[in-house]
Amino acid sequence: MIQIDHIGIPARDARASAQRLAEILGAAAPTTDGADDDMYRVEVGQGAFVLFNPAQQIDLVHVAFRVDEARFEAIVARLRRAGVAFGNEPDDPRNGKTDDPLGGRARIYFSDENRHLFEVTC
Repeated sequence: MIQIDHIGIPARDARASAQRLAEILGAAAPTTDGADDDMYRVEVGQGAFVLFNPAQQIDLVHVAFRVDEARFEAIVARLRRAGVAFGNEPDDPRNGKTDDPLGGRARIYFSDENRHLFEVTC
């Protein structure tokens, strides 16, 4: 068996970045983690979590989430309410489209304040 435990993501403001992703995904509020409680984790299900850690140097990360159709629609609605640009192409994540050019039901990409690229598909 292979299962993802967590994905570490560098952020200039780890708490704010974790809070924003949790809100967009409709996840529980982030919790502190790490020896100094300076990292913030967002639980994404089945024991896996995204862990934002403070960093001055940001190497860009791409993380993709698969969700059910209802959660996908809720995520799109939250992005719209928050004024966060999204799109269905990684090279054009601001085109506002949600159809999946790869043949699935729906797909979006959006960036956070650190310029990390998040993908949500159903």
